[in-house]
Amino acid sequence: MKPYKNSGFALVNANDEKLPVEQRIELQTKEIPSLKPGQVLVKVLAASVNPSDLVYLMGKYGIPANPGAFAGFEACGIVVDANAGLYGKWLQGKRVAVFATPGQDGVWANHVVTRVDYCVALRKELSDAQGATMMVNPCTAVCLVERAMELGAKAIIVNAAASQVGKGVIRYCKTKGIKTIATVRSESNLRVVQDVGATHVLLTSDGQFSTQLAKLASYENATVLLDAVADNETPQLLKQMPNGSSAIVYGRLTETHDPFGGYFSVADVIFRDMHIEGFWLSTYIKKAGMLRTVRLMRKVQKLFAEGIFDTDIYGEFDFSTFLPALAHYANHKSDGKVILKPN
Repeated sequence: MKPYKNSGFALVNANDEKLPVEQRIELQTKEIPSLKPGQVLVKVLAASVNPSDLVYLMGKYGIPANPGAFAGFEACGIVVDANAGLYGKWLQGKRVAVFATPGQDGVWANHVVTRVDYCVALRKELSDAQGATMMVNPCTAVCLVERAMELGAKAIIVNAAASQVGKGVIRYCKTKGIKTIATVRSESNLRVVQDVGATHVLLTSDGQFSTQLAKLASYENATVLLDAVADNETPQLLKQMPNGSSAIVYGRLTETHDPFGGYFSVADVIFRDMHIEGFWLSTYIKKAGMLRTVRLMRKVQKLFAEGIFDTDIYGEFDFSTFLPALAHYANHKSDGKVILKPN
């Protein structure tokens, strides 16, 4: 029987800049709305926490914070009801990777209502936790590398390489024969990124970092930068790269009051033919359509099944233990993903 009540973590304090992320949500219960055409109802088995979730909770994401709405963008679950044609009917009873509809209730709840094209059936050999981390980071990693390949890259600079996306990029580049120059901000992550398979690893706090990067970028002809840090780092890294290079900015890890601000060198853009573009998975999915999205997800699942992709998991938590785990993730992202198991 279809449930009528749904419990989850709703956003309540997005406008208070002094509050930590775990104090911006609270456990609430509300009715599940009737399904509109094109929607499905998914029972959540596992939901993940991503950096984008934290930025959203701070009211600084590309989607305006929606007070009262359940938070969380990405999960794994079972489709229990559908109003979405043949594809929705086929998905009923199946385990899926699911992405929340932007601006509506998210996945940190017992159930989520979302668009049918934001659901993809999962291979049986993948765990619920893997399914809950399938869409945002791995799909972003694949899309970034394939965009770099379109730009003709033979070598890529990966900023914040110890992140889940960064490690996914390095792993996927190895399968494509693309060399990687990985940058990390802490010495403890040097070995982590080396073990993943980066061609070169540099510490950004090293006094010779810029000189080392310039030499390696020239030697490997690294013409694409994948940047999740932004702010001053985008132009600083581009300055060390060959003329005609491109930066693909997909995040803003820098903590400032202006999350969408940034800097770039006008002289480099004009006289050195440097290029800067952005990537956001939500925009990609909207433009790609269901068929292309399904193909992307199948590719990512195959990479997981073959052991090429993996996600570091910090721990799995229920409603009663989730908030302290969320606080830990906010300060220690490289420890691995926090997984919520609401049911």
